[in-house]
Parts: sequence; structure tokens; C-alpha cells
Amino acid sequence: MVKLHGRWCGPNWTNNKAIAARDYLLSGGSFKTKCDDQLDCACRTHDKGCASSEKSCTFSDDTKLMKVAQKIIRNPLYAFTNPKMYAAAFIVRDSMSLVRWTRAR
Repeated sequence: MVKLHGRWCGPNWTNNKAIAARDYLLSGGSFKTKCDDQLDCACRTHDKGCASSEKSCTFSDDTKLMKVAQKIIRNPLYAFTNPKMYAAAFIVRDSMSLVRWTRAR
């Protein structure tokens, strides 16, 4: 349970709480809470997908998040306008590229 970025990015980090996305949903949590930036919104979407899936996160959920992170990385302007998001995008991309192979397809 580690906060990586924003309100939604990090393993078992959901809406600024150290809780798995599925447990957050089961406890009455909402995925309508504001996100901080583009990467945080992608993490929120990822968490929502993980929470609603029967088998937790899927290969597809992880791939979608990884692609958003890659899109952020490909725009070096973010290194100046939002350096925290830009740096976090590398971690998200790299971790998703590894962990997604352990997921259901």
C-alpha cells in the first residue's frame, strides 16, 4: 500500500487511502472523486476497472494504464509543466509492463 502519485496511483492506493480498489468499492467508495491530473485520472479508471472485475485487475486494465503513462512520457513538455506526473509516469509504465503478465486475460 504505497502512494505513488495523486489520489489514485499506487499499489492498493485508492482515493488517498491505503486500501485495495475492490475493498474500497465494497465499503461504499465512489470513483467519482476528482483526480489531480491526466495520470491520476488514468489510475482512477484503472482502479475502477480492477474493483469491478471478478478477478481483480486484468491484463487489459493494466495495458490501458500503461499506454496512458507512455503517452505522457512521449510528451517531454510535461517534464517542465508537471514534473511529478512525468516522473511518476515512468514508474507506472514500467511497473504495469511487468505486473500485467500476471493478470487474467
